[in-house]
Amino acid sequence: MARNKPLPSGLIGKLSNKRAKLKFPPRYECTFVLDDVAAAALIDSASRRMDPPISSDVSDLYYDSETWRRPTKTKAIDKEVFRVRRIDHAWDVFLEQQRRDKQTTKLRRTIAPSSELRQLELDGVNKTWEGKWFHKNIVKHGLQRSLQIQFDRIAFNANSIEGPLRLTLDRNVHCRAFSDSVDPVRTPSTPIAMHLVRMKFFVSLPAIFKSLIYEYTLLPQPTSMYRECVLRYPVDQCAAMFQSLSTSDAMLAEPVATDEVATCQFG
Repeated sequence: MARNKPLPSGLIGKLSNKRAKLKFPPRYECTFVLDDVAAAALIDSASRRMDPPISSDVSDLYYDSETWRRPTKTKAIDKEVFRVRRIDHAWDVFLEQQRRDKQTTKLRRTIAPSSELRQLELDGVNKTWEGKWFHKNIVKHGLQRSLQIQFDRIAFNANSIEGPLRLTLDRNVHCRAFSDSVDPVRTPSTPIAMHLVRMKFFVSLPAIFKSLIYEYTLLPQPTSMYRECVLRYPVDQCAAMFQSLSTSDAMLAEPVATDEVATCQFG
């Protein structure tokens, strides 16, 4: 499969000559877990009501620890996640921090060449590197590379008077952890049987999404791809995860995908 392709322009928008350092405004999301039949029907309906779909292959490398992902009374297992995201085997990757509260999701993202990911393996933070904020956080919280999730994504976009809308469907999800004694390319991945649908919007639930929810009797669920993979995959059985595997090598491994959670605001 071809590698090192340029990052799809439609996914990153108009960038300046400098690397993009983006903080996106909070948005609402509805998350649903569907079976094969319902997912196929939803794709067909969305294709008639929204812009033509965009398909992509997504690979996420999550940084966490057993303590970090342990849920508490005030912190869900996926309240805050740090990951490196590669789309369609592009040369550039995203360094991402995603935070969730009861109603909204916030995303911070920096684009960096995959060749610079070795910066994350240094003991000290390079203050001149554009991804220093990401490195600083994983050092501060004692996070390690722990879980890789890959999936196929179909994304639909549309516009409304309240802002852009986005519907994504993630499927063919695979995840795996890495041990210092395992070849990541030959390690079999674990399939996660689910179709994860997210409806993303900025104010109130748009009419397009309302009609899809009512048509297919969809019920929002407080879950995420990361949460499902952590709960279903024996991550804690892998000692010293990623200890000898560089981040750049992990992102190039075939194939082993986010990730996101949400509550739904109806109105």
